Amino acid sequence: MISVIALLALTVTVSMVPLDMDIPVMPVSGMGNPLTNAEISSEKQWMHSYEEGKSIAQQKKITLLLHFEADWCGACRVMDSSVMNQETVLSHLGTSVVAVRINADRDPGLISQYGITSLPTEIYIGEDGKELGRYVGGTSLTEYKSRLENVKSLAKSSTQPVVTEPSDENLRPCLLVKREGHVVGFGGYSPVAMLDEKKWLKGNEEFVGAYLGVDYFFQTAEERDQFLISPERYIPRLHGFDPVELQLARRAEAGAIELGAFYKGRLFFFLNETNRKRFQNNPAWYAEGLSTDGIQNVDQYPFLKSMTLN
Repeated sequence: MISVIALLALTVTVSMVPLDMDIPVMPVSGMGNPLTNAEISSEKQWMHSYEEGKSIAQQKKITLLLHFEADWCGACRVMDSSVMNQETVLSHLGTSVVAVRINADRDPGLISQYGITSLPTEIYIGEDGKELGRYVGGTSLTEYKSRLENVKSLAKSSTQPVVTEPSDENLRPCLLVKREGHVVGFGGYSPVAMLDEKKWLKGNEEFVGAYLGVDYFFQTAEERDQFLISPERYIPRLHGFDPVELQLARRAEAGAIELGAFYKGRLFFFLNETNRKRFQNNPAWYAEGLSTDGIQNVDQYPFLKSMTLN
């Protein structure tokens, strides 16, 4: 799950009727309230308006599901492609839950309101407006289907919100990988695409830009050339090494793609959720004044010796 402090519009299509068409008058009595276009739009699809989703959930008297994500969040993109839009998931939307996808970068107010510190995060809100459950981190299609199937029992039995944190075992282990003797940064993704477009896009080994002994892959030659003009602007801080591990354990350990946080405009990655929370509680102490002195495995990553850490 990549984390955040960095930070989450299915527009409702209104069908226009030609003016010369006779429109039957809706009977006033003997019928319940008809579904609005917005309510229909909540069925078998994700919504993107928090206020609209909240209103529909209240009208239908069913659970509101808030899915917080971001374009730059690796775990979010994995869920988007393999979980969120599968038919077995969509079949629950608008029936057992009204589901809203919230982009952290576009809705920072909601990030603050719901205390979101990691992405992706899902919150389930009951009819009374109280939080029923909170799930942090990415998950598989099977686990997600089970989560949706248990929504009703969650609403009936939960006196305290259910909070599920991600398992570190499910994280992609590091951003720096060994490939043919070279250290590859950013897990092979383009740092230019991430910073400028807020998207995790795989780079091409044909377009490689090296900086301080680390190879970065790009989608095009233009991206690579843009990177080489000002590489410090694009690379993650410490090339993706966990600053908490450097400070506390004096070891160079690459962080996980799912666990990131911004500090003073720079992106840091972390080995596990515990380290990210430590960093968030005191970022200045971990991010500033770093030194390679006493790092146990500095010889494993020679470029650390030439890096400016503070």
